[in-house]
Amino acid sequence: MLTALSLIAKLMLYIGALVSIGILSHFCLGIQQKLKGLRVFIAILVIGIISKLIIANAQLAGSLSEAFNPDTFDWVWQSNGTQFLVFMGGAGLAILSSSIKVNAFKNISAALSIILLSAGFAASGHTQGAENMPWLPLWVVPHSLIAGFWILAPISLWPSNAAPDNEIIRRADRFSLFAVWAVPLLFVTGLYLLWRLNGNLLNLSSTLYGRLLMGKLSAAMLILGVGAYNKFRIADLLKQSPRLGRAALRKSLSLEAALFILVLVCILLATTLTGPEGHHH
Repeated sequence: MLTALSLIAKLMLYIGALVSIGILSHFCLGIQQKLKGLRVFIAILVIGIISKLIIANAQLAGSLSEAFNPDTFDWVWQSNGTQFLVFMGGAGLAILSSSIKVNAFKNISAALSIILLSAGFAASGHTQGAENMPWLPLWVVPHSLIAGFWILAPISLWPSNAAPDNEIIRRADRFSLFAVWAVPLLFVTGLYLLWRLNGNLLNLSSTLYGRLLMGKLSAAMLILGVGAYNKFRIADLLKQSPRLGRAALRKSLSLEAALFILVLVCILLATTLTGPEGHHH
């Protein structure tokens, strides 16, 4: 029961934080003109991070009825408090950016929120527990930032009937401009983290943790392939035949969305049910 609740809380946290990073980054980079849906996903993030604290306390105390036990909360706060404060700070700045009318301040607030939300992933988890690698969590920050930027693509680039053809093409071109250098960096940081946490890239299949991360990597490679197809085939099709281009883009973005869900599930299971070198939580 507590494990299931922990999975749900983490899922809310991941989705809330990553999609919020995506909305904010797509706004800052000019892919989208509005922060549409931001407050909804910030609310999901806040519910997720609060629930994660409460459930961690229940797990430490031994039962759900002990979720608010003050005696165990000090221990829970020691390992989760920094992450809670960083995510809440990022959430506050995100709400501020959605409220500010002056674009310059809106962008500054949004950029600071992106950094804090990305840093939230580094403030807790397996990288924090890695021995003799104090700088390892820093690799999580760009990895999370780019993952958020990439995960919003199926929503941000979706060719709705209301959007004119030139706007669909503009968004796709603008996204590709940044994705070309950002996505390789995502893979470099991901492989480095995998190597440092697992200790070896050759024995991944020997542990559940390794197999789950292999699943994540495989799905990410497929997403990369779909993204390349979007850039080199669908981008031209959108310009030559907008109707066919839109239909092809809808299919490829739907496939990307499904693969992103698979990536999230793999990360969720790897961080909740198991750990590096087979250490269970």
